[in-house]
Amino acid sequence: MAIIPQQTLFVWNEIENLGDLERLRLVIEYMPDEELMEKLEKERKNGRDDYPVRAMWNAILAGVVYQHISVESLRRELSRNGQLRIMYGFHTTKTKKYRGERRRK
Repeated sequence: MAIIPQQTLFVWNEIENLGDLERLRLVIEYMPDEELMEKLEKERKNGRDDYPVRAMWNAILAGVVYQHISVESLRRELSRNGQLRIMYGFHTTKTKKYRGERRRK
């Protein structure tokens, strides 16, 4: 009987061996979210842009990828890690408390 080798489409070990930033890059790159982003940006129109829609969305995705337990822990990570801020799309060096986070306390 002949054994036919099969290629795997998805090898989880390859993903686990990647660094955190590389895994986040994969999620951001392959997430089918362009339609959502366009709608949210259209909804915002000329409103304040202290926190760009795409940067905030990327931060939410990173919170899931990095398994942050709160918005505050994600903020600490952002203020500590410059590469992460750039990858999210934040161009400032400081991250202010998100308005909704202040209200919850």
